[in-house]
Amino acid sequence: MTMQYAPTLPNIRIIEKVGIGGMSTVWKALDEVRNEIVAVKILNSELTANKEDLTLFKAEERAMEQINHQGIVKSYQLCNFKDIWYYIMEYVDGYNFGSLLSRKQHLQETDCLLICESVATALDYAWNHHGVVHCDIKPENIMINTDGVVKLTDLGLCHTFMYRKDGRQDVPEHVMGTPAYISPEQVYGDLEPDCRADIYSLAASLYHLSTGRVLFPGLDSEEMMRAHCGQDCQGKDPRLYRPSISEGFCQLLEAMLVKDRDLRIPTWSDVLKLCLDIEQGLSFRPRATDGISSLKLEH
Repeated sequence: MTMQYAPTLPNIRIIEKVGIGGMSTVWKALDEVRNEIVAVKILNSELTANKEDLTLFKAEERAMEQINHQGIVKSYQLCNFKDIWYYIMEYVDGYNFGSLLSRKQHLQETDCLLICESVATALDYAWNHHGVVHCDIKPENIMINTDGVVKLTDLGLCHTFMYRKDGRQDVPEHVMGTPAYISPEQVYGDLEPDCRADIYSLAASLYHLSTGRVLFPGLDSEEMMRAHCGQDCQGKDPRLYRPSISEGFCQLLEAMLVKDRDLRIPTWSDVLKLCLDIEQGLSFRPRATDGISSLKLEH
């Protein structure tokens, strides 16, 4: 069951609970060895005996410990104490954009561009240096601290991209994600996800943040995932909800949301370049304009 009480852990003084998820509970705490405030993420007790869940938990911690970038929440140490599996990580004194969205209804384009640039920079590093794909980009997993630094968290579904020696790709048995933001290739599960899956999910998140609506509203989870894959299913032009959104920003989303990943923006550096163009007032045409994007613009 989800841990409802403050656990007793060595050299850790629990302060308060800060988050509850399907697999774990996160606590704010004082690390008495480091003498600093940290976050402690504890795997739910009923999952510790499940080899697959424990493996995912360990993989998340390992990725967060290896990726040393200010845009990704850092893990310090994986621990096991009296059958309690947990890891100690950086505490972010701030909030996630999912909670901000529930209060503000939508974010300004300038804020969305900042998020896009920050996440793209962090994931460009994670991809090029560690081959890591986050696989669950969504507003709740993007945080901002009191210094205004945007940070990605929750690498619980992350995947490390590997090529086999014979050149074929190893396709993971279970690639999961959040239905409102999942990429088509994650739904199909027939291709190993690479950075283009995260590019798609970030765009779906930015659509939600900028308009206050998910890309395919009013659908249940299964219908939503089918909509991401169906070439006849397209989200509405963001300007129908927020007329102040620029054409360049809409085109950026359109290019990132192409369903066929071979026609999608291919790299994070390309995303960053387009963000700079938009900030300079430029517009552009997406690589794919033949109707396979998840976004339909009113031209």
